[in-house]
Amino acid sequence: MKLNNRRTILVGLAFLSICTFWQMYDSVMTLILTDTFKLNETFAGAIMAADNVLALFLLPFFGALSDRTHTRIGRRMPFIVGGTAAAAILMNLIPLLDDRYAANPSTGTLVLFIVVLGLLLVAMGTYRSPAVALMPDVTPKPLRSRANAIINLMGAVGGILYLGLAAVLYPASKTKGVEHVSYRPLFFIVSMIMVVAVVVLYLTIKEPKLEEANQKLEAAHPEWNLATDDGAGHEVLPTPVKRSLAFLLVSISLWFIGYNGVTTWFTKYVEAVMGEGLGG
Repeated sequence: MKLNNRRTILVGLAFLSICTFWQMYDSVMTLILTDTFKLNETFAGAIMAADNVLALFLLPFFGALSDRTHTRIGRRMPFIVGGTAAAAILMNLIPLLDDRYAANPSTGTLVLFIVVLGLLLVAMGTYRSPAVALMPDVTPKPLRSRANAIINLMGAVGGILYLGLAAVLYPASKTKGVEHVSYRPLFFIVSMIMVVAVVVLYLTIKEPKLEEANQKLEAAHPEWNLATDDGAGHEVLPTPVKRSLAFLLVSISLWFIGYNGVTTWFTKYVEAVMGEGLGG
């Protein structure tokens, strides 16, 4: 049994679109909040933390909801397609409101900006869990570790795409000494990358058919299932697996605490300390 690399790469397009967005969000939003809206670091940091707070509620909810969803196009695909479409529209309003506030500061524009930002974060939260769950739905259990490596690689490609765009669109020669930098081109191109990635995913991955085939394959190999069944439909993880899971969750939590602490303020640090713009 071999991993279908092509299919896994296509499934990874959903994660690519997510990582492209968040790489841009973390690097640009801090600059918008502090440079355009003149928020101090405490308020800006609180807003930047909002997506993580929302994720505590949105990711489990929409993950569980997608588990119970049954449509003609699958369980995960409606959330991936709908969430991406909503996010692509909302994210293009962010730089418009940013430019509007820079030209004519007003409380109304600030409030509208925060509302749109909140809706954007909700839109992104609706499909992250379904996008991550799509890979194991269509991949046999013994191959999921390798498939997960490819999915993470696709996420890294999304981040690289954004970084390349930022370097080309916003070199220091174009931003140094400029009173206000408009991020409209960047947001638009990133939104198009997200849309194209998910359109290709939708057209090439037939979720219901692939999921059904994977379920039949796994049913023929009960030895792949590490969990034990008590006969009442309640699976229980073996103790060593539970312990490994606990350590895994702790390590991921610590990694994200450190990672978010750096990425949230890195572009502001580069601007204030190193004298570089977004492209730098």
